[in-house]
Amino acid sequence: MVIGKLKGYVIILIPSFEPDERLLSYVHQLREYKLNHIVIVDDGSGDEYQPIFRKLSDNGCFLLRHHDNLGKGTALKTGFQYIEQHFDGVSVVITADSDGQHAAEDVYRLAEEAKRHPDALVLGVRNFSEGGIPPKSLLGNRITSYIFAKLYGKQLSDTQTGLRAFGPEMLPFMQKVQGTRFEYELQMLISCIQFGISIHTLPIQVIYENGNAGTHFKAIRDSARVMLVLLASFMRFITSSITSAVVDLGIAWLLIELLRPVMGEQDYLRILLATVIARMMSITVNYLLNRHFVFSKENSQGSLWRYLTLCGFVILLSSTGVYLFHTVLFLDEKIAKLFCDAILFLLSFQMQRRWVFAVRRKQL
Repeated sequence: MVIGKLKGYVIILIPSFEPDERLLSYVHQLREYKLNHIVIVDDGSGDEYQPIFRKLSDNGCFLLRHHDNLGKGTALKTGFQYIEQHFDGVSVVITADSDGQHAAEDVYRLAEEAKRHPDALVLGVRNFSEGGIPPKSLLGNRITSYIFAKLYGKQLSDTQTGLRAFGPEMLPFMQKVQGTRFEYELQMLISCIQFGISIHTLPIQVIYENGNAGTHFKAIRDSARVMLVLLASFMRFITSSITSAVVDLGIAWLLIELLRPVMGEQDYLRILLATVIARMMSITVNYLLNRHFVFSKENSQGSLWRYLTLCGFVILLSSTGVYLFHTVLFLDEKIAKLFCDAILFLLSFQMQRRWVFAVRRKQL
């Protein structure tokens, strides 16, 4: 179905791959709550599933189709683009799954909640302390939520929920989020945090039919994709730190030898000069890598001064911590240094993500 621009609607977007009759029933349930404007993306389901999609189209759904299976993330982006181009003045955009996990009542409740927070991403989160949840879903969500909280500072009980809502102004942003398959939804959360977009949650019912047998989530392949997205920023941070350490050590060693003929017997000044030059160069390398490779490239005005301030703060904390551990707890200085710097490494990652290279919302 193709239409002109519409105004003032809640839009439900459902990406679908090889659905069964439950999707038809689900659409009818949504309409009982006056959620009548439903966009469905057929993500390469094949000819045998077209009768279901034709019924959906005949019943007033806006049907989009990928000839090949491109993944849930791509299907969502296709829907977002269509909504942006064909619907004007939309109040809320909601994404929902087609496998019967999201009750129509909860979709309606999420729409009402999203209207109260038009500039935020609102998640319909399941309570995983309830019974009847497939073990792989329970374990996967708990591991992902724990790591997500530690790396990105946001406690979310359900990072993999497909029931999400946001205002239409965020449609361009959502289309730029990286990811093509199930990892897209996790990257959406990470991108929102990076760009200062608030994330609100609303408890919803837990529905798993037949042990979630209808899911197309591939345990090994898709879990690997999700974990790669989850850990990517931190792994890049580790790589940047190792690279900077190699630069620091390599240049210092080189200068210590190169300056020997020039500075003669002034060993202390030679070592000091080599150390200072090496450290300045390694700090420059680390800043540039973190700015362009680890964190966002955007809105980095003032980030250099924030970075240098953080460096000074970390040096002060490291020195103080080693001194206190050694003098108060009688811990060996080398062990104390290792312990303090490990903690400060994690602190530096969080501070650079949240403060030094934080992207301002105004750029969305």
